[in-house]
Amino acid sequence: MIRYGKSSGALLAHKKGFFAENDGLLNEGRRIGAVYTQQPRRTACKCCDAPLEGPRFTKQDIEYVLCGRCSHLNGAHEDTDAFCEAMYVQDGGASYAKTYSSADKDAYRARVRDIYVPKAEFLRDALSEAGETPETLRFADLGAGSGYFVAAMRDIGWPHSHGYEVSDVQVALAQAMISEDAVKAHALDAAAEIAGTVEADVVSMIGVLEHVQNPREIVAALRSNPNVRYFYISVPLFSPSTMIECAFPEVFQRQLSAGHTHLYTEGSIDWMCREFGLNRLSEWWFGTDMVDFYRSVAVELERNPETAALAGYWREMIVPALDEAQLALDTRKTASEVHLLMRFAD
Repeated sequence: MIRYGKSSGALLAHKKGFFAENDGLLNEGRRIGAVYTQQPRRTACKCCDAPLEGPRFTKQDIEYVLCGRCSHLNGAHEDTDAFCEAMYVQDGGASYAKTYSSADKDAYRARVRDIYVPKAEFLRDALSEAGETPETLRFADLGAGSGYFVAAMRDIGWPHSHGYEVSDVQVALAQAMISEDAVKAHALDAAAEIAGTVEADVVSMIGVLEHVQNPREIVAALRSNPNVRYFYISVPLFSPSTMIECAFPEVFQRQLSAGHTHLYTEGSIDWMCREFGLNRLSEWWFGTDMVDFYRSVAVELERNPETAALAGYWREMIVPALDEAQLALDTRKTASEVHLLMRFAD
């Protein structure tokens, strides 16, 4: 089962801060980038573990390398304990959680409904396509954040859904918004142990695999876990959004910045599947490249008093065409994101 495209309406509604708070978000990304560049140089590809050699470019003072073996886009520095502590765990994860938390229950529920329920429904359809009865399966969401995907799974009728998260702030929000048992906190170095022992038929990592220090160790642990049969991921991709960020350095960098120190490609996903015995079952390709393009131009127009009057015209020109333009990228599998349901080979 392969699907393409998704309406940009919900994203525009929920990400207004990306427009209004550009400078603050940009500066925070640069702060995190400065921490990242202080870490030791990466010597091996984060996906295939080959010696890191290939084409290089620099963005916001960070060097990136496209692996010559699997084509994975790597940041040139290591995701060390110090970097991950600064990114996700210090102050209970409050700084990182600002991007993902909701001010009240209505806003939380709206985000679950508009952004995460469609992901859960795709997973349900994909599992049904694979011959499963989804409501009988056990689900675990690793890197659950504030529990949005767990809430979505429970909303569509899967009560046996739980999450695991390193940020105390996000765990507290999830427990307040859903229930005490919805998301459990764990130490930063316990992720692989949880992956190897969790009692779940389906493990999801929605926008998480690109954040963990050790994606190879996590996938290997899931592969060794006799309980886990299905692996559902959403990962960011090396796509036009990356080029847009290079062309608009003064606009908040969403795709390749801060915790996104590396990006997947079709080649690196295929490599991961071959190495760890994963069969691709269902795919959903959709991106935010055109929204990023719209946002980048809008921010630059509004920043300059001489062009600010054009911002409204730009919005009227481009917003009605966003979904159609994005679909052209999605169907070519050059979008900024893909959702994949995979099954571990017997």
